[in-house]
Amino acid sequence: MTTSNARLTAADKTLIVLQAAIEHERFSDIVTATGFAKATVHRILQTLLDYEFVYLASDGTYAPGVTSLRLASRAFNSIDISEVANPVLTQLAEETGYTVHVGALNVNEAIYVAKRQGPTPYEIPSTIGKRLPLHSTAIGKCLLADMDTSQLASVVKQAGLAPLTPNTITTPEDLDQEIAVVRTRGYSFDDEENVPGIRCIGAPIFDHSGKATYGISLTSLAMENTLKQIERFAPLVTEAAAEISHNLGAHTTKYSS
Repeated sequence: MTTSNARLTAADKTLIVLQAAIEHERFSDIVTATGFAKATVHRILQTLLDYEFVYLASDGTYAPGVTSLRLASRAFNSIDISEVANPVLTQLAEETGYTVHVGALNVNEAIYVAKRQGPTPYEIPSTIGKRLPLHSTAIGKCLLADMDTSQLASVVKQAGLAPLTPNTITTPEDLDQEIAVVRTRGYSFDDEENVPGIRCIGAPIFDHSGKATYGISLTSLAMENTLKQIERFAPLVTEAAAEISHNLGAHTTKYSS
């Protein structure tokens, strides 16, 4: 790393130390993460302390300072999920040929916040702002899978498990089993459970806090793809979800164990 360090500017080194100080608490770990000399790291940290980008606790550990927190808050508040997601959705729709959506969690339901129509001869009758049940949709199941037992039970109690089609899951026990599979597999299905004749595959989108606050789905007519056939899109859908998650500042693209 010595050779590459020689080409780094002072600005480069400051940003590298700032990132390391946010990700690591102890000075020794920051030095190791940057690969810089202790004296260099100490000098840069002192500047970051002066400008309150980092904070030095009484026990000698470092943490993000008020300046970093203010800037992060402004950045997260200004995020437009549709702007972040649309380029990824466009690529996914073109690559697969099918319509794709992003939905956001809204208390006990989901809401479409982005859509890209695939080059199919038919149009999926969905609109931005449309409300979605959680228990019967691929996006909804992805969001439920990130909830703990009490949260999941609360959603079921408040929203219910309405039988929207003959395939809809309508008992808490069956839903628990389905959600457990989604957590393990990392993606979900809507097997004609919300609208007859429609199959979807979905994956979770995680935000900067590590929560699955959004979900992505790919939609197909049931007569075009069996459940097994639509599963072939799982790698593309999960990769798209991971890319959007990364762009939202997520440090994970999987459910916590």
